[in-house]
Amino acid sequence: MNEHRIKAIIKSISNINNDNFFDEICLSLSRAINADFVFIATINDTKTNATSLAVANKGCLVDNFTYPLKSTPCAEVVSESICTYSCNVQNLYPDDELLVNMKIDGYVGIPLKTSKGQISAILVALFEDAISDVHEVETLFLLFSGLIEKELHKCSYLKAIEFTNNIIENAHEAIVVCDKNQRITYINPSFTRMTGYDQADLQGKTPRTLSSGKQSKAFYQTMWLDLNTKGHWQGEIWNKRKDGHEYLEWLSITAVVDKNNELTHYTAFFTDITEQYIAKEKIKFHDSYDTLTRAANKKSLFTFIDRSIVQYTSLEKSNSPAALLVINIDLFKKFNSLYSHDLGDKVLIYVANRLKELVRDTDIVSRTTGDNFSIFINGLTNKKAAINVVNSINSAFMKPFIIDDINIKITLSIGIAFFKEDAQNAHGLFEKAEQAMFVAKDNGRNSYEFYSQELSDIANMEEAFKLSLESAIENDEFSNVYQPIVSLKNKSVNKFEVLARWKHNGDYISPAEFIPIAEKFGLISKIGNLVLNKACSELKRLNEMGFTDVVFNINRSIYEFSADGDHTSWLDTINSYHLAPKNVCFELTESVLAPENDRCIKLLNTLKIAGCPIALDDFGTGYSSLSYLRRFPIDTLKIDRSFISEMTKVEGDVVLVSAIISMAKALGISVVAEGVELKQEVDILVSLGCDDIQGYYFSKPIAAGSLSQYLVDFKYCE
Repeated sequence: MNEHRIKAIIKSISNINNDNFFDEICLSLSRAINADFVFIATINDTKTNATSLAVANKGCLVDNFTYPLKSTPCAEVVSESICTYSCNVQNLYPDDELLVNMKIDGYVGIPLKTSKGQISAILVALFEDAISDVHEVETLFLLFSGLIEKELHKCSYLKAIEFTNNIIENAHEAIVVCDKNQRITYINPSFTRMTGYDQADLQGKTPRTLSSGKQSKAFYQTMWLDLNTKGHWQGEIWNKRKDGHEYLEWLSITAVVDKNNELTHYTAFFTDITEQYIAKEKIKFHDSYDTLTRAANKKSLFTFIDRSIVQYTSLEKSNSPAALLVINIDLFKKFNSLYSHDLGDKVLIYVANRLKELVRDTDIVSRTTGDNFSIFINGLTNKKAAINVVNSINSAFMKPFIIDDINIKITLSIGIAFFKEDAQNAHGLFEKAEQAMFVAKDNGRNSYEFYSQELSDIANMEEAFKLSLESAIENDEFSNVYQPIVSLKNKSVNKFEVLARWKHNGDYISPAEFIPIAEKFGLISKIGNLVLNKACSELKRLNEMGFTDVVFNINRSIYEFSADGDHTSWLDTINSYHLAPKNVCFELTESVLAPENDRCIKLLNTLKIAGCPIALDDFGTGYSSLSYLRRFPIDTLKIDRSFISEMTKVEGDVVLVSAIISMAKALGISVVAEGVELKQEVDILVSLGCDDIQGYYFSKPIAAGSLSQYLVDFKYCE
């Protein structure tokens, strides 16, 4: 595929204005493929007519048109297939007046789908002469159809929904109208008076802008269940004004439908009932909360648990795990005896506040006795998530408290019980969790125990695995092997991917087992540094033997990136072996492209400027985004083996691999195909212009010390 054409399209669409996107993409594509006509057309609901959104004719925009689909090649496209005729298309569709009038000989059409997978439009190229390279046109269309579909989706959501003219501007109640996608389209003056938001503040936003975050997920599920089934919901809800103050409102929402019973918008009326609520809450507080810590008391805890259980059961979510943690402050009496009861009270307040910071609004923290607290957590994704909660608590309490200029270190003993598995009501859960807490105290404090032994066993296994990893790091039980990366152009090899191996008690443990545990417990950087040092030592040995152009690809985990992106230590290691940075390529998985990982750009740029190549591993399985890819200093893409293994089985995968290779080359990025095992795969990759391949076809990973002989003996296998 012509790389300059892709570059031209990318450049032209980079600054496209939303108002002329379809015009510009048609013009860009028509220039890239030398088509006489390129147009995008929407399909009516009955799939009988097509109406163009933009038409490019020989570098110029022309008027849009509508035409019937019957007896046209576009009818085949609407039937969910790519339609291609390199020539003689008029002879095949003699009744298609459009083809005749335009004097068309070649045709390429591709369907464009909605987010639900339904065909809503088509992308078509028409040629007055026979098409010289049909494959190139199809590949370009496949490559850029996603961008066009995305713009079509966006346009469909931007259609304004008309609302009736009988909304009363001077109503005492606040009124808000949303479209069917919950976007605010209208508010009345009372709404502005109560919330502080005007129309300009909220236009196009959702009511979530006002959310206080106090309502649980289950609350909204119940509300939407009523709206979707009954068409109406009303009740109390906490929201937040523009100035940040929260208020309670009595809210009534109605789903409005048209004559065809299709949802068109939502209308909501509400009044501020905050003052009434405050008066009631003052009376209820002393009955429900601990006066010292302002955490819930034991009565409120039990009420909350039982209500949560009823709510989850009513929503048929009784299988969702929920857990009660009973927490005791280790050796609390010493604070009272060593200092004073006043300081002991402050300790309780600090502990309560720190626990509250760790839970969601849908959970509850309570003080149940003098130095005992409890946390009830509902809606856990699974039972293992309880371990993560406990780890979060222990991590938070590693930081000491400073109270009255006294540095106080607090540890906790925690017992855990699960709803339904261990008990089916609040009293039973508390009893079981408290028993587990006493076991934790008996085991030496500063620990946790499950009433159920199952998760305790899991936690113990992970802890044992972690200890084994720590021992392996300390005792240097890791080794490196090296898998060749073969150049298809030069039919030679000078690159190797470095792979870590761990031999434990005579058996090799798969990286798929130890890498996740290392990442979870913060050991991955130590392993990564071991691998880097061993690789640099081997590379230095090869250099001394005369193999000075060898490049090692070394994997680093996203969890090894610090918050500030400063990893000059990687370069320091390379320099300590007197190696050239250009001979050490760092490989990272596609997760580095995620928007939340922008901090990684600083590190990658540092490595790039120093001379280290950057490779992106497993491309195609995660954040395969052109916009993200262009922001990162990537030298090499490694196509995931899943695409390669399917090339000989699924015809479409060849097109995808071709598109990836063409896109990479257009951006000046080299391409490595991973997991190549078959001669047929090699032949396809050669024909597609792939730069390098890696896999068992040429070699399994090679042990350190054998690389020099491999380099001497290597012969390219045709």
